[in-house]
Parts: sequence; structure tokens; C-alpha cells
Amino acid sequence: MAIFHNRSMSFRTLMLMTVAWLALVGTQVASAAGGVVFHVDSDDQMNQTLRQIGKQIDAMPDLPTHVILISGALRAGVEGATDENGGLYSAQIEQLLAAGVRIFACETTMISTNISPNDLAFGIETVEAGVPELIRLQIEENFSYVKL
Repeated sequence: MAIFHNRSMSFRTLMLMTVAWLALVGTQVASAAGGVVFHVDSDDQMNQTLRQIGKQIDAMPDLPTHVILISGALRAGVEGATDENGGLYSAQIEQLLAAGVRIFACETTMISTNISPNDLAFGIETVEAGVPELIRLQIEENFSYVKL
């Protein structure tokens, strides 16, 4: 390596460069932890979608997991929402929440569909806008993106 062949480089400079390199590597390792974020924008096949998220939790229970409900998927997050057979989505949602999944409703969708935070099932949080949050989690927190 050229760095070791440069006799004019002082030991102090070499040490400072090594410390800077280790700090950079440490930052990259720390940010590599991440998690997974599921983008859900329809309540079609919602029971299957919630089961898939549950399978992810079973496979990797320590991986931080977020779900962003956007557009038509938000209907499943409303308290008392039922599927086509009359089953409550809240039972599956509660299981995911109990497993540590964080579920977020898009406030932009809430405004356009006249849904208030009080209408959401217990435990569902909100984000100002779903798509920017998906992007932020990927860029800033190194989350993997899954579209369901």
C-alpha cells in the first residue's frame, strides 16, 4: 500500500487516518442494523398480507419491523374494520403489535378519507406522509423495503 511506503508521513498522521477509517467503518456497521418496512396500499388480500408479515416476525423476531398503511390499506387499520367474511382485522393487528411490529397510518390518506387518529385501531401510529416515511426509513435507518 502506498500509505506505508510514504516515508514522509508521520506516525501521528498515520494514526489519525487509521482512527478516521475506523470511525467510518464503525458508522457503517452501526447503520447496517436497519430493519424491514412493509408498504401496504390496498386492503385486497389483507388477511394474507398480515399473515405474511407475521411469518416475517416468526422468521426474524429481533428484526425491527414497520408497516406503513397507505391508500386503501388504511381501511383495515380503522377500529372495527372487517374482512369480506366479517372477521375483524384488529385481532391480527393486535398480534403483530404484541410481537413488536410498529404499524403506521398515512396522515395524508387519513385526511383524504376523513379518518381521524381516534378512528384507528388501538396501537396504530401515524406518519405525516407514507411514501416519504418509506424513503426515510430506507435512506436514514437502512430498512429493507417490501411491497405487499
